[in-house]
Amino acid sequence: MVGDTLSHLVADNYLIALVRGKRSKLLGRQQLVALSESKSQTEIIGLLAEGPYGPELSKLGSESSMIETERAVRIGYADSVMSLIRASGGDTREFLIQYRRRLDAYSVAGLVLFKAQGKTWEEYFATRQPLALMNEQELHRLYSLDDLSTIAHEAGDRYLVERVKGFSMADIEGERASLVRDVINGWGEERFYKHIDEKLSGPDRENCLPVAGSAIDIANLTIIVRSKIIGASGVKDHLIPSHWKLNQRAIDQLLAATDAAQGLDVVAGHEYYGRILSGARQKYEESKSLAFIEVALRRYQLDLSRRIFLGFPYSIGIALAFLILKENEARNVAAVLAGVSARLPTDEIRSLLAIQE
Repeated sequence: MVGDTLSHLVADNYLIALVRGKRSKLLGRQQLVALSESKSQTEIIGLLAEGPYGPELSKLGSESSMIETERAVRIGYADSVMSLIRASGGDTREFLIQYRRRLDAYSVAGLVLFKAQGKTWEEYFATRQPLALMNEQELHRLYSLDDLSTIAHEAGDRYLVERVKGFSMADIEGERASLVRDVINGWGEERFYKHIDEKLSGPDRENCLPVAGSAIDIANLTIIVRSKIIGASGVKDHLIPSHWKLNQRAIDQLLAATDAAQGLDVVAGHEYYGRILSGARQKYEESKSLAFIEVALRRYQLDLSRRIFLGFPYSIGIALAFLILKENEARNVAAVLAGVSARLPTDEIRSLLAIQE
């Protein structure tokens, strides 16, 4: 622990000060509530113009599409993260690169879904994750492939190839498309979790493991419950083999559930996740969607991030805590943009936001 502390004192003192400064500029609860009450994209852009998203949003024209506005928000988020990487070195820099590498999975998942829907490369590229490590040339080459297994092999590793077995581009639609997305994203979350579990130690590992561990657990929960919804078989093959608090016994109980509702009852009674996902069955039955699970995870990770900031100051966890806050902010803004574009009621838009109480 002493070695870790000295390392961060010497190498990352400036980075930690930079993180704390950036944290002070994050959108507050009242600002997010005001965004959710917006009536138009123009109003949202106006509310964001003075903050960290302003430089990118200022480049948009009056007739910019929602996709262009969302991309400007993602670029603003990416710029913020890249500034931390440029200010870091050594193990901290490698950690931040692994955070970016995690997002490659999200790029691949989006690529597969766009490809399955018959959309053009240009349509996909406009929505890609700018923070991911994969560049335009690599993604374009993947988009030229027609077989899911080949895409998984070229983009990932044998673990990803094994996870997507049983799926084909021809039947990726509806909830099945969401299941494929969950499986690929889960592979990315597992890679990040393994880096933390195997490469970090002391306060670094202690602070970061709950964030990454909860992500893989909730990914497995979502994969199982979504499989119940569509009646998919062979779900074990799609699961992340790593566990944190959702151990094999809990996984087996979820797998044994007769349907999605019973599975959500199982997790609501879990000793750790029960408090995070209380009332899960009712929320699903009211919304007919699993979006509330992702929002619950994000709220939980916001709480973890807040506790990291209040705790031991010289830890890679400080950087991860900020990344979680910033990524959540970008997702909240994207949810508001999508909700306003779809003319959803304000209450429905707010239900898609992860905001600290």
